[in-house]
Amino acid sequence: MITPGDDDYRHTKRLKRTGAPLEYPFKELADWIGPEYGVHVLNIIYDTVPPGSRPRLSVVLETEEDALKFRDGALGNFNTIDQQRVREHFERILSKQPDLRLKLDGLLVIFVAFEPVARVEANESVTKEELHCLKAKLANEDLWEISRCFDSVTFFFYTDAQVKKYEAAGLRSAYDQEYSRLVEPHDEFGYLGKRGILVSFDSKENFEKNYQSNWYYYYK
Repeated sequence: MITPGDDDYRHTKRLKRTGAPLEYPFKELADWIGPEYGVHVLNIIYDTVPPGSRPRLSVVLETEEDALKFRDGALGNFNTIDQQRVREHFERILSKQPDLRLKLDGLLVIFVAFEPVARVEANESVTKEELHCLKAKLANEDLWEISRCFDSVTFFFYTDAQVKKYEAAGLRSAYDQEYSRLVEPHDEFGYLGKRGILVSFDSKENFEKNYQSNWYYYYK
């Protein structure tokens, strides 16, 4: 579940919208994980991954904070003890009512968060026309471009000197408020109220000099 277009994300979004329960044996596992770890489980997805079609269990948690509880540090690997506990509990559930579709040999357990992808979807739902209208509303002749990517938006001025000028004048806070109004209607689940879109200033001068005027290089 990496982008808003992924099937796992779309499936989880449908469940969140409708409040539909998970099916056996995933509901039983989610009902254990939730209170055991103090997290909100939105979905559990079983699939296989290469090499060798290894079975995988993706536990989809609501927030990034929930998902971090299963990692060794903010950027660390999944906690192997938690992976093992979840795997063993899943095996116990299936031992009572086996499901022959689910292979358990070498089962990989991972933990992912729904919220960050939903934030990206809200931001990327802002249209080019909306950005054009915002630029016209701001009416700043030094503003070259407004570019949004993932869960951030960058206001590009023409020169580095203009960036420093407007940063010093506190304009980023004002632009942050304007952009928040623009993205809010796309924030279906209200996640941006907790942590808004990251707003930054940059320049066309920097974009051309250091990134060869290439958006791929800039956001790489």
